[in-house]
Amino acid sequence: MAQHRNSVTIPLRLSDHPILQRCNEDKSYRIMVFCASDDSGVQDVAFPHQSELRVNGDEIKANLRGLKNKPGSTRPVDITNSLRLRGNYMNNIEFTYALTNRKFYLIVNLCKTTSVPELVTTISNRRKISEESVISELNKIAQDPDVVATSQVLSLKCPLSYMRLEVPCRSLSCTHLQCFDATSYLQLQEQGPQWLCPICNKSAPFDQLAVDGYVKIILEKTSKSLETVTIEPNGRWSSKPPKEETSSRPNGAALEDDDDDDDLEVSEISISGRRIETPRKNMASYTDHGSGGRDGHSAPRGGSHSAKRPAPAVIDLTLSSDDEEPIQRPHKRQHTGGSSYRGSSSLPFLSESPSNYPS
Repeated sequence: MAQHRNSVTIPLRLSDHPILQRCNEDKSYRIMVFCASDDSGVQDVAFPHQSELRVNGDEIKANLRGLKNKPGSTRPVDITNSLRLRGNYMNNIEFTYALTNRKFYLIVNLCKTTSVPELVTTISNRRKISEESVISELNKIAQDPDVVATSQVLSLKCPLSYMRLEVPCRSLSCTHLQCFDATSYLQLQEQGPQWLCPICNKSAPFDQLAVDGYVKIILEKTSKSLETVTIEPNGRWSSKPPKEETSSRPNGAALEDDDDDDDLEVSEISISGRRIETPRKNMASYTDHGSGGRDGHSAPRGGSHSAKRPAPAVIDLTLSSDDEEPIQRPHKRQHTGGSSYRGSSSLPFLSESPSNYPS
């Protein structure tokens, strides 16, 4: 194909292809457009990067690129509903492309589609991963001297739909125990076919999918509300949570004890606060609050009084009481007969633990 814009037109008439009448009789038959970059062997569906498809002049709204950076995720284009399959009516399928040096091959096929429920039934009726083989594999791992086998938690929810598994499925090449739901997996492939295991990202094509008999038995013997089970190294399973979870009560008690300690520490600060009152302005010296314990009045740094309760301010504990003691001592003696903070038993707590003081 050349780099410039070009078009290819494929005429299609029912009278020329009587087999197309099946589309009118059975909706499972569809007419689809395929495109690939090679004509030998099995090829992924791939359209030119810049291309569009029209049927009888109407543009077909379809994703011709697939998922970004995911080769093979492009689906063939279903054009059945845009065709007029009657008599001698000539349908024109026009494919326009541009900016490509690669050669592509375009073809229109009549396809028989299979619904997802039918595919799930096919998977369920063929070869299964037996319960015995799963337990044998678990025991083999447990007996390996180089591996420390421990219990594991198995989720009974599908990693794709987050709903409870109905048909637990995985690829025959998968080595993990976790399964995905067959219906959810096939519906995902309808949207963008990749055929990769959503758990280990290994290839999981349709012919390699199998029902896990071990997980299926667990689903049959447990309540639908149960989300996880614990699998022991010997293959036995239980609905009890692991030991780490069962010990949550003692841990919770310990947390409660910690909370009690915190409450006690806060109460001690609160009690001390009643004795010395939380300062409500910038503290110039420890002798500022001699009269602030009951009436709520406090002397400002300049010595003036205010009947209005001042707003809380940041406490500066880095100032030395000796620097302003000569200025504040006469003022202290004029307004209160209480003892100064220098003689208070709460002063060491205030000076030694400034970070615990309420701000």
